[in-house]
Amino acid sequence: HQSAEVQELGCRKLFSLASDSDDDNGVAVDEVDGIKAVVSAMRRHRDSAAVQEWACAALHNLFVDNDINHRAAIVESGGLEAVVMTIRRHVESANVQEHACEALVCLTGNNDENNAAVAKAGGIEVVVKAMR
Repeated sequence: HQSAEVQELGCRKLFSLASDSDDDNGVAVDEVDGIKAVVSAMRRHRDSAAVQEWACAALHNLFVDNDINHRAAIVESGGLEAVVMTIRRHVESANVQEHACEALVCLTGNNDENNAAVAKAGGIEVVVKAMR
């Protein structure tokens, strides 16, 4: 189902599963292309603050709470650009801004290539705007 409500609930569940710190959950997310599904939901429901909030939270947790490094899969699926787009589109939502910035921190930390990709996507500008 492509509805925003179903996509939001799916992202919330992936957030919850990733929070479990069980590496088996991270492997399971990989096996079913869960990261691609999250990024796809972000693209499909750009105007839904709820989808964006939980999608960014899920991406953050998939990186932080598992020993599996999901960074490459998130970047390859367009996750960096989707997160920057989210910050740009949802300036009115503190929750979206918080989760999106957390996701960017995880995706770019100690990675020059990803930092350059964020800058190219206009990420520096939108992060500064989020801080205001």
